[in-house]
Amino acid sequence: METNTHRLIVVSYELYSVENGEEQLIEKTEEQKPMRFYTGCEMALPAFEQEIAKYEAEADFAFSLSKEQAYGEHDPKSVLALGKEMFMREGGFDSENIYKDAIVPLQNEQGQRFLGKVLDISEENVTIDLNHPLAGKDLSFRGHVLENREVPDEEVKDFFDQLNQHHCGGGCEGCGGGCGGHADEDGGHCCGNHDHGDGVHCCGKHEHGEGNHEHCSCGRH
Repeated sequence: METNTHRLIVVSYELYSVENGEEQLIEKTEEQKPMRFYTGCEMALPAFEQEIAKYEAEADFAFSLSKEQAYGEHDPKSVLALGKEMFMREGGFDSENIYKDAIVPLQNEQGQRFLGKVLDISEENVTIDLNHPLAGKDLSFRGHVLENREVPDEEVKDFFDQLNQHHCGGGCEGCGGGCGGHADEDGGHCCGNHDHGDGVHCCGKHEHGEGNHEHCSCGRH
């Protein structure tokens, strides 16, 4: 009999970054919108998934992840100077959406989508940081497990099939689909392994302000 490799885990949590022994609250799930994910589908950070899977339903949890376990060091090579022509709209530079600290959706030649933060705008270029916003930080999680149960492969496949109907193609090996690393409108997550390289271009739809990396701790944006 084939062993079931997937579990549905539902958690409410608070995420803190840790620097010089001090914690700073980064995000907190809403009461009516806990985080939901299937294990073995790259919907969460591997180290987060490994730790949270140890807790049964209705258990409280508290654990920390080092930056190496989370999003690694901040990589200077992932800070790119992109030509302003990439951000034109109706014949002019899209200053309404492209401004310092804006979060901008981008796409590379392989069709992979990811978010970048605008660091600077010069006469010729827009400097974009493609590092995850929590790169270089140790993380601390505290929260409560609402659900932790084995699920049949059919349930996982149905989830990704429904997700792909209104998102994008792509694959999440062993899970029947996926979509390249974006949160859906209900706060769910897909696969999130992004390769940032040459051929990056703007998707043409911009998000504003802070906090647009929804569930950035676990969803691997």
